[in-house]
Amino acid sequence: MGRAIALALADDGFDVGLAYAADRDSAESTAADVRTRAVRAAVQRMDLADLPDSAAAVDEFARELGGIGVLVSCPGSTAVECIQRAVRYMIASGGGGRIVNITPASSGLGGLTGLLAAELARYSITVNSVVVPAAEPDFDSPGRDDREVAAVASYLTAPAGMFVTGAAYVVDGARIAMIPHSLTEAGNRPPRRANRIRSYTGRWAPTRWTR
Repeated sequence: MGRAIALALADDGFDVGLAYAADRDSAESTAADVRTRAVRAAVQRMDLADLPDSAAAVDEFARELGGIGVLVSCPGSTAVECIQRAVRYMIASGGGGRIVNITPASSGLGGLTGLLAAELARYSITVNSVVVPAAEPDFDSPGRDDREVAAVASYLTAPAGMFVTGAAYVVDGARIAMIPHSLTEAGNRPPRRANRIRSYTGRWAPTRWTR
């Protein structure tokens, strides 16, 4: 998911800072793909088990990339300390910023989104969340399409989303699989004819549609 979002934002023209906890090779691979989009990429280790020290990676990103205008947090990758540090750079720049929290429905960051949106609106910083289904190891949920999540994150960080804040976008394709069977085959049914009754004159007379 982080890779899909990083590449989407790179396509939008953003320089991208990539944080990793243990898999540096994957982060470097993504960074290499980001650079093919003619933007810059930086890689820093950020292990949330080492907070608050590991939050210093945010400062390193700001130093290498010339500031921070957007922060996208994927599940398990960003803590409140990181958001606080990023917000300082956004406020100092005077140009506002965007925060997008990618979160399972049960995450505490989801509830924090509304509070941050109200507090940071005066600085032209928008805060939104993208709610995704929780990962289930034995079930390939259609809701975990990382490209769809990346597309929503791209919108929320684009000029078109500048007046959207405090919102939660649910990207949960699993619900599509729950559509009643009768609805999925509606397009294959022959046209429904009106029910008819025999009138007292002996002729067929149409009645209203009935269920």
